[in-house]
Amino acid sequence: MINKKTLKSILSFTENQNPAPSFIVIYILMWLFWHNQLFSDFIDAQGDFLTKVSTSLTSLEENQYLVVFFLTCIVFLGRLMINYFSFKSRELLNSADDDFITDLDDQKFTQNADIANIMATLVKTKQQLVDSKAREKKLTSDKNDAIKKLLSLQHELDEARADIDMLNKVKII
Repeated sequence: MINKKTLKSILSFTENQNPAPSFIVIYILMWLFWHNQLFSDFIDAQGDFLTKVSTSLTSLEENQYLVVFFLTCIVFLGRLMINYFSFKSRELLNSADDDFITDLDDQKFTQNADIANIMATLVKTKQQLVDSKAREKKLTSDKNDAIKKLLSLQHELDEARADIDMLNKVKII
C-alpha cells in the first residue's frame, strides 16, 4: 500500500496539472497526429494554397475515423481514470485524517481514564497519609505516656531508695 506522504505528493502533482482539453479537442488533435502526412504533403506540394490543400487531402488514402475515435476514447478514458484515482486518493487521505482524529479522541478517552486512575490513587494515598499521621500521633502520645510512667516509677524508686537509705542510716546510729 502507498504510504500517506507518497499519496499526498502524487495527489498534489495531479491537482497542479493544467486542465485537460475536452473530448472534441482531443479528437481533433489525435486526428491531426494520426494523419501527419497531411502536413508533410501540404508543405511538399507545389502551387497556391488551394492546390496544396487539395494535394494533401488526396494523399490520405483512408480517413480512418474509427481508429482515431477509439484512440481518442482511450486517451479520454485514461484522463477520467486519473481524475478518479486522484478523487479516491483525496478521499483516502481525508479518511486517514478522520481515522487519525478518531484515534486522538480514543487516546483522549484513554488519557482521561488514566487521569481518573491517577486521581483515585492520589486520593487513596492522601487517605493513607492521614491515617499514618493519626497513627503517628497515637504512637507519640503512647510513647509520651510510657515515658511519663517510667519517669514516675523512677521517681518513686528514687524516693523508696532514699527512704531505705535513711532507714539504714537510722538503724546504724
